[in-house]
Amino acid sequence: MKLSDLTYCQEHTLPRLHSMYRIQRTRRTASTVAVGPVRLPPTGLMSGRFDLPDTPVGYFAEEPETAAYETLARREAHVLSIADLRQRSLLWVQLTEPVLLLDLRPHAPTWPVLTSLRFGCTQELAADAVCHGYQGLIYRSAQQHEHDCYVLFGSALDRLRRVESIPLVDAATGGLHHLLRDVARGAQMPFVP
Repeated sequence: MKLSDLTYCQEHTLPRLHSMYRIQRTRRTASTVAVGPVRLPPTGLMSGRFDLPDTPVGYFAEEPETAAYETLARREAHVLSIADLRQRSLLWVQLTEPVLLLDLRPHAPTWPVLTSLRFGCTQELAADAVCHGYQGLIYRSAQQHEHDCYVLFGSALDRLRRVESIPLVDAATGGLHHLLRDVARGAQMPFVP
């Protein structure tokens, strides 16, 4: 899929100080790619909807709840593992400079592939967006109706500063972040050890 397949290409600029959220591993692993406060899986895995073969790609959401649904309560997930949640945190970041995105939201009704699991098409679209000078994408969440998600490519990730990072499970008490209870209820997913 190429940009030329779309009826039109709408630009969207995220302003300086725009907030975004993501659920990520609390600690780095040997294969983690760290870009400022953002911890990413290894570049080139091609396991994400808009992944690129040779550039780090970061996925974010407009709200903490959307980040949790996108990361923890995807369609293919059936339970919320406490062991997995203990290793994750909610990261809140803000942009230090504006970022130019390709806006895919208007295309969601006519291009269901944009939120499907057929990632080859959307990865090709992401690569074409980079070739046309876009620093990322804005698209509709596949997990939470009418909510937005963002993808930032490569050097756009350098424009993020950490506001806060909160573990999803309190290490001292074992208490769950309130976000998890809301997501478990909304997605009808039980907690398991």
